[in-house]
Amino acid sequence: MILRKKNSGVTNEIRIRRCYGCGAVLQDKNPKMTGYIPTIKLKQEDEQLCERCYKLRHYNEQDDQDPQFNSDYESILKEAVKTQALIVYVLDIFSLEASFIANIGPMLGTNLLVILNKRDILPKSLSDDKIIADCKARLKSENVFPTEILITSSHKNYNIDSLLKTIETMRKGKNVYFVGASQVGKSSLINNILKSYKNQTNKLITTSHFPGTTLDVIQIPLDKDSYMYDTPGIFKADSLLNQIERQLLKYVVPRTEIRPGVYQSNSKQSYCLGAIARIDFIDGPKTNFTFMLSNDVTITRTKLEKADHTFDSLALTKQIQPASLTIKSIKDLDKHDFVLPVGGDVELLIVGLGYVTFKANGQKISVYVPHNVACKVMSIRW
Repeated sequence: MILRKKNSGVTNEIRIRRCYGCGAVLQDKNPKMTGYIPTIKLKQEDEQLCERCYKLRHYNEQDDQDPQFNSDYESILKEAVKTQALIVYVLDIFSLEASFIANIGPMLGTNLLVILNKRDILPKSLSDDKIIADCKARLKSENVFPTEILITSSHKNYNIDSLLKTIETMRKGKNVYFVGASQVGKSSLINNILKSYKNQTNKLITTSHFPGTTLDVIQIPLDKDSYMYDTPGIFKADSLLNQIERQLLKYVVPRTEIRPGVYQSNSKQSYCLGAIARIDFIDGPKTNFTFMLSNDVTITRTKLEKADHTFDSLALTKQIQPASLTIKSIKDLDKHDFVLPVGGDVELLIVGLGYVTFKANGQKISVYVPHNVACKVMSIRW
C-alpha cells in the first residue's frame, strides 16, 4: 500500500499552498498565469489570495479566470471516468449548500467517494450514521450517487487513517482525482494525506496544466503507474465566503464545535449577524430562532422599528464581528423575503454563513445579505 503511516522523511514537510479564494496553486514567477502572488506575500505563512482574487475582493475587478465548473473541469472528469479512476468529491458538512457544484453529479462516474469534511464543527450529539443518512437524500437531489461516503475532520485528523485505507481500496491501482468547491477543506485533507505519504517512485510531486486544459493541478505519484490529482477549488459566487474580506473568514468559518444560539421570538424583532447580514421577523406566530453559526459571529437582537439604525451603527463602528469594510449600511445589502410553510420544522440557509431553524407556521421573514449571496428556506436536516 502506497498511502501509509510515515515515521520519518522529508515528505512529511510537504505542504500545498493554494489561493483560498479560487484554489489556484500560488506562484510568484509569472503575473500572467493563474495563482500569481508577489514574492513577499508568498513567503508569509498565513493563507493568501492570489493577485486576481485580491483585486476582485477589494476593487471588484473581475476577469474570466474564476475556476468555474466549465469545459476544462469536464475534460478532467471525463478523463477520470474514462480511465476508471477514483473520484473523491469533498464537501463541507456544515456548509453543505455552499459545497455543491452545480451540474457536476452526472459527470462523477460510478467509482465515487464522497467526503463529508469538518465533522468537528457539528455537535457531538449527532451520530455519524444520522449525518450520512440525511446527506444521502441531499446528494441524491444533486444527482450524486457515491459508492462510499466517509466523514472526516482535517482539523482533528478524524478518520484520516480510514480515508487512506478507503482510497487505496477503491482506486484499485488507478489514478485518484480530488474535486470540490473552494473553502471545503480539500487542500487541508491533501496536506494531511501527505503527512502519511511515502513516495516509492523516482517521480516528483509537480504542478502543471492538466493536458488539454488551462487548469493547474497538483500531481502526486502513488506508484509507477498512477497519480493523485488535486484540482483547484471551484469558485462559488453565491457563497458569503467568496464575497467578504479574507480577514473575516476567521469569524465566519467555524473553528470549534457549534453552540446553537436559541432566541424566543415574537414578530417585529430583528437579528443582526455581525454587521454583514440581518434577519427580520416581520409577522406571524411566535417561534424559537435557533442560530447555527460560527461561535465568533456576534448576534444582536433589536426591535424591527430600530433595525436599520442598529445595523448601520454596527456597520459604522465595527465594534462587533464580522464587520466588512465594504458594508457601511443596510443599503449595501440585498433583501430577500420569505413566507414559511405551515407546519413542520425548517431551516433558513444563508449560503456560506450558516442557518437558522424555526417551527414554521406561515411566518414572514426578511433576510439581508451581501450582493450575490444566496439564501433559501428548506427542510431541516437534523
